[in-house]
Amino acid sequence: MDIPKLDGSLRPMGIPTIEDRIAQMLVKQLLEPELEKVFHPDSYGYRLGKSAIDAVRRAKQRCRNRIWVVDLDIKGFFKNINHEHLLKD
Repeated sequence: MDIPKLDGSLRPMGIPTIEDRIAQMLVKQLLEPELEKVFHPDSYGYRLGKSAIDAVRRAKQRCRNRIWVVDLDIKGFFKNINHEHLLKD
């Protein structure tokens, strides 16, 4: 899909303009600090200062401290999980 420009030419929709980038950065700067407050400390996806390597490191630490491991497929997880076990510490 193309977006018409003022000079009559077309710009492919996937190519952001400077204004688009500025708007995206502004929204990011406004929302990110507020959203960080509500994220769980173990949420690593797309978070500033956290990476997949950090998630793996944390999982390794936890595996050393527990005698059990949970492996699951997220599809249908909450329909099928035993909620009593899920809430157990």
